[in-house]
Amino acid sequence: MRVIFLLFPLFFALSLQAQMPGRYGDNSDIFEEIESVDQKGGIITIDQSARMKDLVLTHIDMNKRSAGVEGFRVQLFSGVGSKSRQEAIEVKGKVLSELPNAEIYVEYSAPFWRVRVGSFRHKHETLPLLNKLKKEFPACYVVKVNDIQLKALP
Repeated sequence: MRVIFLLFPLFFALSLQAQMPGRYGDNSDIFEEIESVDQKGGIITIDQSARMKDLVLTHIDMNKRSAGVEGFRVQLFSGVGSKSRQEAIEVKGKVLSELPNAEIYVEYSAPFWRVRVGSFRHKHETLPLLNKLKKEFPACYVVKVNDIQLKALP
């Protein structure tokens, strides 16, 4: 039982590092890296089937290819037509005047221009921003997106 509690933080840390460039992110076989003997003399042996190893390596590879993780933003504007681009830029300007440090995304996905604000991992984290923006943009709402970039820890 203690082995599970000791290995879980190791695999959690390695999965985070596998998604970021660095020591484990560039290595194609993380198991070789884990099982290698370090200078302090610790030895880790992983006993598992080859299929399980292939699944873990496939999962790591898929994470490297994704643009980000699933998260949430507040959508303020969505428009179609020749004037929509200009309207989106105006909405962005309004938001910047109220919230100068806000993360604002003006996106075009044919035929829609959209303005979204924030990058939140969980939906409940959007609520303070949503309530603040409802005063100026009463029709705004929370949307799920798949390209949230997690900020690296310092």
